[in-house]
Amino acid sequence: MSATSDQSAVANAIGQAIHEDVVQPHENHDQPARIIAIAIDPSRNSEYAFDWAIKNIVRPEDGDQIVLINVRPVVSMPIVYEPVFVDFSKETEAIEAANREASHELLQSYAAKLPAHKYNIRGVALRGDPRDEIAAKVAELKVDMLVIGSRGLGGFQRALLGSVSDYLVHHLNVPVIVSRPPEVEPKKVA
Repeated sequence: MSATSDQSAVANAIGQAIHEDVVQPHENHDQPARIIAIAIDPSRNSEYAFDWAIKNIVRPEDGDQIVLINVRPVVSMPIVYEPVFVDFSKETEAIEAANREASHELLQSYAAKLPAHKYNIRGVALRGDPRDEIAAKVAELKVDMLVIGSRGLGGFQRALLGSVSDYLVHHLNVPVIVSRPPEVEPKKVA
């Protein structure tokens, strides 16, 4: 078992956040002029935010670096209130491995949309609460701007569930752009 997998196993056991560099910049890229972070997940809104940022903000010719960030949840298992010990470690490890693989594949698929020799791309997989993990990574990397998709929650759902984008807008010291796809109008029946 490697040192990295030992660290992951220990982190899994105690529920710590995990930061994994999945996509490294191509060797011909120098120190970035600006660092533009784009938070991604498997949603359509995230895909729109990525496409919008590439089209409207990122300037590869000026040396911008794109940092793709994906945060996967911490695996939690049910609590058993009986005086019986139930070992869920194998199930937890299997779910964590599947979540990790899905996160890495997502980052790699987004990075593959852009030619690595032209775009300075980095992909980071995180684990934990998206609000805390994105905020910490943005501060650590000294990101110049964050682009994130909107989940499209209504006021009640946003109050009940909390909005990652809302939190980041109010807690980061860098510009946060919350991108939302245009509404699709229903077809009119003649």
